[in-house]
Amino acid sequence: MLTLAFARGKAPIHCIDRKGNEWLDDRGDVVARTLTYADLSWIVCPGLGLFSFSAKSNEVRVWAEPHAQHQTVIDTFRRMIEPVVLQALGWQVLHAGATVGPSGVIAFCGRAGAGKSTLAFAMQQAGWQQFADDSLLLRLDGDCVMACPLAFTPRLRPASRAHFADPRFPLASSTKQQSPHTQLAAIFVLQQNTDLANPRVSLIPQARAFSELLSYAHCFDLEDPVHKSRLVKDYLVIAARVHAFWLDYPPDFQRLPQLINSVIEVAGSTDPRSFASEANYAISSVKLVDRGPEFN
Repeated sequence: MLTLAFARGKAPIHCIDRKGNEWLDDRGDVVARTLTYADLSWIVCPGLGLFSFSAKSNEVRVWAEPHAQHQTVIDTFRRMIEPVVLQALGWQVLHAGATVGPSGVIAFCGRAGAGKSTLAFAMQQAGWQQFADDSLLLRLDGDCVMACPLAFTPRLRPASRAHFADPRFPLASSTKQQSPHTQLAAIFVLQQNTDLANPRVSLIPQARAFSELLSYAHCFDLEDPVHKSRLVKDYLVIAARVHAFWLDYPPDFQRLPQLINSVIEVAGSTDPRSFASEANYAISSVKLVDRGPEFN
């Protein structure tokens, strides 16, 4: 969707109108921060370079650090910078893996290590196609929430990579999704639970779904009232139009087929909200419960 252009010379940023967000890694180090200056927006990645864009163009320019590797800059742009820029330009981006199949697109959110990339990749075993690994691009279209394809490379942790050492499911090559914009059918918020014997799916009440999903939203600048207002309004619509579920499951590769079947069966239900009042309703091995607003 966006093009990346490598610029030469010194970046034309002389002052800062406003600082935006900062992104930290697991150690608490800043990996990126956003800035605005005049009609330009900037994403600064220490040790990598400065990315600049405006609402007037689909081109993103980068002033790379002298020692930054060319391919690393490109990979970082596709994986981290492009989704945030698109959000700033009017889309919404959910921090999620995703898969696409007969029911539409299913998104998997979760904290680091929750298994969203693994499950999105594993759905290929049931004939579904991985749609996103880490960032899911969304747009509102009438009564529908549409998921839009972006290029990505599957990024699995070592244990998952070893488990999926199968030539039918390539890991290394970057994939450009050929699927058209597809309706978002359901969102699952993943949480591993070693005390469970089987997956447990819980419908998220609509009001709670808004705050839950908002915590996984990408946003270029939360300090800007226009950006913030659009973010809130769009996620209120997403929470109202897309069924969201908590999915607690035992982290066991041998139980992946059971987990996959559970996801497909719940997402493919004609009326998932009808299960909200049936605390002990069983779908195959899935127990669907109403966990209520007290869940943290």
